[in-house]
Formats: sequence, structure tokens, C-alpha cells
Amino acid sequence: MARVSIVKTQEDCCTALGKALDDIQERVIAFGDHVLIKPNLVEPADPESGQISTPRVIEAVARYCLDCGASKVIIGEGPGYYQPSSYLRDCFTLTGVAEVADRLGIPWVLFDEHEYRTFPMVPDCIPREFRITEFAFNCDKFINLPVLKTHWLTTVTLAMKNLKGCLKREDKPLFHRQDINRAIVELNKIVRPSLNIIDGTPKTTVRQLGTGYSFQKKTNGGLLIISSDIVSTDAVGSALMGIDPASVPTVALGAASGLGEGNLTRIDIIGEEVNRLKFKLRLPQEELKESFPFLEIIGAEKACSGCLIPLLSALDFLRERGVKCEEPLKVYIGQKPREAGTRTGFVIGDCAIVKDANEAGSVPGCPPDRQQVLSRLISLFNISL
Repeated sequence: MARVSIVKTQEDCCTALGKALDDIQERVIAFGDHVLIKPNLVEPADPESGQISTPRVIEAVARYCLDCGASKVIIGEGPGYYQPSSYLRDCFTLTGVAEVADRLGIPWVLFDEHEYRTFPMVPDCIPREFRITEFAFNCDKFINLPVLKTHWLTTVTLAMKNLKGCLKREDKPLFHRQDINRAIVELNKIVRPSLNIIDGTPKTTVRQLGTGYSFQKKTNGGLLIISSDIVSTDAVGSALMGIDPASVPTVALGAASGLGEGNLTRIDIIGEEVNRLKFKLRLPQEELKESFPFLEIIGAEKACSGCLIPLLSALDFLRERGVKCEEPLKVYIGQKPREAGTRTGFVIGDCAIVKDANEAGSVPGCPPDRQQVLSRLISLFNISL
């Protein structure tokens, strides 16, 4: 039976981490191990925002590895695709993660600056060819350290989805072209973490609109969710956010593929009780539906984050300012969401634009400009801010 530990951190993450690993009887790190710690540093965000893994938890995990006798510990990440390449190192330096590494005398690495291993397409849900950082394979132990969040396309973005950060930057949007949930499961068959630790310590839990975030709920003290079973880790994390794990595609597909256990009744949950700690985190679709009940986003399931982020963050910007729209609006996004001549709405991104069609109302680009998308929505809604 899979084991998952839920432990409150209070102020001492190191003690909580040690207790959780003792509870599930995991001795992950051996003397002399080379260890990769892969947090979620999707963008240079405030460590308490709920968008990224917190430096204090990253430091606790690194200290644990060093105390266990690891000969080399590396903090590595490949941040989000949507931001300029000049911002990538900021995901370490401006968040305090580089400072943690310097204090412990260990390196931090931006995957994008190093070698990748190429993999050919096997199933049709992943690109014909894609690349994964060599750091994922050149280590004895891989510790996967995501944060507790929901997501527009995958319902949750926890341990399984966090492995997308191992992909080469240019390959990340390609995983959206067919079925992102199946593609994530295939990636999990290749990259197999030794341990998964969901960071639930930020003061605020967020939902993720692509990578446009809205603060959702103050947490009742920090917690960690820890297991060597990646599917079970995500199942328990989903349940804590009030989401049925059976409704999470990556959990269901991962369990069916033999990657782990997704049924809560067959998971030995040790430590804190799920029912006592769980809260209801509304999905981004539910939030937007209230303000824009007649908005129809067509093609989102095949759109990459480069197009989703400008659209969803712009809509969320308007929602937070009380903008409501009860007029029908179709937004086309992603790969060929409709044929020429059938457009009666707003088109976003180069993939959605039909050649030789009248696309005067579109916002082109790969990715399209966020401000242009927002400006176009303001015009369509006929509002002033």
C-alpha cells in the first residue's frame, strides 16, 4: 500500500520533514548520493505568493540531504516558457533560492544553460521529438518539490506536472498540442523522482490561470505532503484542495499506467487528517464563469501556455475589477480551432489565425502580447478602466 505523510510545518520545516519521512519509513538519501532537488520556480514571484516553492522548504530539503551524507546536492529548474529568457535566472536570484544555495555551499542550475537528452515520439500525445535535462538522469536521487496549486488545463499542478520543468524551454508548449494530460503521464514514465514533496507552506494558496494567478485562500498553517509514490502524492494534494482525485486526469491516467495509486481508500495517509485540513479551492473556470457567463473559449485544450496566459490573466484582471459581461463572446485559441469563414469572435495567437481570412479583430503573435489582449478585451466589452 502506498504511503503518504501529511505534516504541519509550523516554523520548523527541517523537523517536520524528518518526522514525515520517519512516519512513512522512507530513507531516501544514502551516503555519497548525488541529489537533484527540482522545485517549482515558474517565475520570479514572491516566495509567499503560493506561485513557487518556498526557499525555506527548499533549504530544509537540501539540509536533510546533506545531513544524510549526500556528497553533492543541486537545486535545478527550467522555469516557465512564457517569460523572456532574460528573466530565467531571476527565478533563482530574486526569489531567494540562489541565496539558500550560497548559504549551504551547493550549486543552483538553470537547466536551459546545460545539456539535454533527446527522446523520440512514441505515443501520439507527445511531440515527435523532445528534450529532457541531463540533470534528471545524472543523479542518484531526484527530489520533486512542487507547490499546492490548481490549473486551468490539468485541474491541478502538483508533483506530476512539476516534471514539465525538466523539458527544454522550446519543447514545453509542444506538450499542449495534443493531450497535455496524457503527455504529462508519458513524461512521468521517463523521469521518475525518488521522492515527492508538495510545498503547502506559503501563506496564500492560489489557483493558476495558465500562469495568471489569483490569491484564493489563507492557509491554516503550513504543511508538507510527502511520498515516494507520485500519483498518491497528487491524489492526496488534490483532496486537500477539495478536488476529487478521480476527476484529475493526470491522477487517473497515471494510476491506470501503473505509475502509482490514485484511490484514496488504498493509500495509507499518515499524520494529519485530510478531512480536517482540506479546504475548497474553486477552479479557475468556475471563477470566470460568474463574471463572463456567455464567454466561450474554443480550442483551449490544444493551446499552449503562451496563448492561454495572456487571455486568462487579462480576463482575471477584468474580473478582479468587477467587470462583468453578459453578452456572448467566442474566443478562438490554439491549433486551428475553427475553419476559415466560421469566425465570429476574437482570435488569439498565430496558431489560431486562418491564413487569408479577415482577422482584423485578432491579436497575433507567438506568444501574443498580454497588453494587446487586454486592450482588445476592454474594447470588446466596451468598458473603460
